[in-house]
Amino acid sequence: MNHLKRQLRRRLGPTLQLMGQATGMMQLMANVRQIKGAVILMYHSIADNSQTQWIDPSNHVPTKVFKKQIAFLVSQRKVVALDDLVTTLQQGKTPKDGTVVITFDDGYLDNLTIAAPILDNYGLSASIFLPVNYIDRGETQWIDQVYCAFKSRTKSKLIWGQNAVTSFNLDEASQYNNAYHKVCLSMLSATAIQRRAWLKTLQDKLQPSIQPPRLTMTWDEIRTLSTKHQCFQIGSHTLEHTDMTNISLKKARHELTYSTQRIKDIIGTQPHHFSFPYGRSSKDLRQLVAETGFKSAFCGGNTDPIVTSINDLYALPRIKAPSSMGHFDMLTNCANTGIWRKLGQ
Repeated sequence: MNHLKRQLRRRLGPTLQLMGQATGMMQLMANVRQIKGAVILMYHSIADNSQTQWIDPSNHVPTKVFKKQIAFLVSQRKVVALDDLVTTLQQGKTPKDGTVVITFDDGYLDNLTIAAPILDNYGLSASIFLPVNYIDRGETQWIDQVYCAFKSRTKSKLIWGQNAVTSFNLDEASQYNNAYHKVCLSMLSATAIQRRAWLKTLQDKLQPSIQPPRLTMTWDEIRTLSTKHQCFQIGSHTLEHTDMTNISLKKARHELTYSTQRIKDIIGTQPHHFSFPYGRSSKDLRQLVAETGFKSAFCGGNTDPIVTSINDLYALPRIKAPSSMGHFDMLTNCANTGIWRKLGQ
């Protein structure tokens, strides 16, 4: 019976959600219940057509779509800086209806070359969270390295795994997808040293015919971002984009302390906000972030992404920006909460 209910909700839920918005029922219920709050959007890459071939699609919003999304936010929502949102929450207040905060993770070069001029044009503020050692090395994010290795492979067979070793025929779509998923999962939970070793192993096994260009900013480019384009506030995203739930609290403290100091040394100001890689956190880790001096942190696991006065400042939710304009208005509408949001999931 429960399985049948889940199937029905998956089939009918999105349609009911759209009907709720189209008929005004969603907004009416929000008005009656006096629902207000903010939405925090998460972006990664905003690459144009010349760069999209190198970037995992899950991390990419096309430039044309990004322009349309920002234009919509300017005309239909109230975009505020993360600092302003946090100040409102610290005062025990709920943000005004329609409030949106824009954030970026990972330090993609196109955040400087493409996103920053667009934001500047509208006078908008955004926050960007940097994996510090990737910036030190100017290294392309591991997921894009994996994506390019698979996409430009010259070998069709991949044997992968530590405990459960599996052989994949990458010429078959289902096996290709399964292999890609398995490799990404292993990289995600790996230490920095393990990840670099496994990336080399993957390269050796697949022997890609071409390597991606540098997709990540260097510190010189970060300086340009923080001086020429003052729309961006710099935050920390650890040293090595590490899943902090897989390391000790001592190592987690090191990631926090040294990433903070490195950013301060480079741009002259201390980062005040933190983004947990992959949204993975714990109560102890959130407490550690607070002790390190951060004013807020983003993590996953939240069932409702609408930010109100009751939210924990160190467990703020975000919504991943979609790669199209489809339902973008509903996605950024705080009336789309509770049962309405669940219907669309």
